[in-house]
Amino acid sequence: MSILSRGRGSGKKLEKITESIQMSKIKLRFIKPSRETDSSPILTPQRVIDNKRRNTETSLFLDLNILIRMEEVFLKNVNPVDVGLMELVNFINQCPPQSLCLSPGFALSEVHPKYKKRCFELFEVFLSAFCPQMIDHPTATRNSEVDLDDTRKVRFEELDVSEQYFHSVSFYSLLQIHIIDKTMQDLQPHEKFNAYLDNVSKNINMLSAVEAEIAKYCFCAKSGNYSQELKDKIQAIKDNFLDRNEKPIQRKRNIFNAVQDLKYGKAALELSEVEFGGKNQETWIATLDSKLYWLSESIHHHPVPGEPDGKYYWVVRNDEQKKCPYWNAVDSMLKRKQQQRINDGSATTPLGEDGLEKINKILITKGFDDFYSTFGNI
Repeated sequence: MSILSRGRGSGKKLEKITESIQMSKIKLRFIKPSRETDSSPILTPQRVIDNKRRNTETSLFLDLNILIRMEEVFLKNVNPVDVGLMELVNFINQCPPQSLCLSPGFALSEVHPKYKKRCFELFEVFLSAFCPQMIDHPTATRNSEVDLDDTRKVRFEELDVSEQYFHSVSFYSLLQIHIIDKTMQDLQPHEKFNAYLDNVSKNINMLSAVEAEIAKYCFCAKSGNYSQELKDKIQAIKDNFLDRNEKPIQRKRNIFNAVQDLKYGKAALELSEVEFGGKNQETWIATLDSKLYWLSESIHHHPVPGEPDGKYYWVVRNDEQKKCPYWNAVDSMLKRKQQQRINDGSATTPLGEDGLEKINKILITKGFDDFYSTFGNI
């Protein structure tokens, strides 16, 4: 992966920037993908200070929404208070120098190359104006023209092989959600989820808990008994991961777009507690994106001593979900399928390079063929 950050970051994704946002709903959130608590703990300057004392740097991955709002402050004369940025500014300015690492690289990878240099420079300008202590961070990257890709990767096939491997399980899984939603409309919601489990585990011999959680929300039917908060949570996740665009090519691009929304969490997990620049990293995601937050509140990884932070996960259900037949059914289905895979040895076999290559090959052959046969290729 290439390094580009006030810290680091990398990634790839087609851009889809929405101009209009209801300002009253913009809220900054800090997500810790690996944690022992149901909700992300509160990230405070004191925590950053404590981390610094134990030679740990707090690394903050910024999502694209944050960079867009930073641009708007200068290009559209928007008040940073109105776009949710002042909470981030105040937090940064309360942290001691060289204790916080800001990583915009993954977000910058989503920007069209025509605007990427400008976006990075305005990120620098924003920090100069509002958070001047970050300008002299020892890991800051200045040469945006050299470090930034000169082409925009809008198609999965345009990624290099290692990048394809990174996304192949997620891409295949989300393709299956769309195919089942389209072709199995007569099934009950829990039956669609069961079909998803069967298809994914059979075809790629892999069952990712995060994508399975997304499937649960995508197949969930509307219910008048749900609270407004749960309805909003379900809709936010559905809107992002089950975009029913009528044009097949655009639908596929939107799925690819959604796949790459998951890269923030993956990167944060991979780099959690990893030494960088002589310091261990405690990784967080800073986001103005409600769907990423809601998904993280439903499923997160659970740290186990001696094991990678991304190995174990924890599912969180509120009281109304615990009382709902649908949520009980799909959670039980996943547990049974996982136990079945453990019993037959599928869940414990290391994936390795050969396994990733096989999954990627299935994705770009059977996965894409199934998609086009369902939706067409126009």
